[in-house]
Amino acid sequence: MASNKELYTVLGVDPSATDAEIKSAFERLEAENPEGTPLHSRIVEAYTILSDMDSRATYDITGKVRKSGVRRHRSGHEDGKEKARYTLNTLFLAGAAITTVLFILQISGVMGTTPFYIACGISILIKIAEYILRLVP
Repeated sequence: MASNKELYTVLGVDPSATDAEIKSAFERLEAENPEGTPLHSRIVEAYTILSDMDSRATYDITGKVRKSGVRRHRSGHEDGKEKARYTLNTLFLAGAAITTVLFILQISGVMGTTPFYIACGISILIKIAEYILRLVP
């Protein structure tokens, strides 16, 4: 891979492109380059990587792609990682619910802003931890 932006260049999108923009660019390019043309396999490879959130995050950070864009087989260790991610996501959702309640209470004047800010901070830290787990091999 020559640079961290090569796959974005293949699809003709900016690295900050949304999933919808990436899909639209892929569909347009695939129609212009039918199967069998030299560029078709690069377009499909770029879309396969950039359309998967985990692969795209890994590519954006490292500039590397998993072999053939294929996910690795799961081992017992990765199952533990998935359980941890599930638990963190569940905690994040609970924190979001609590933050919502605290926000309503704060807006109505029943309580101050400190509990709301603390709940927001905790929710953000939980989500950051979950994203970090996605990037750990």
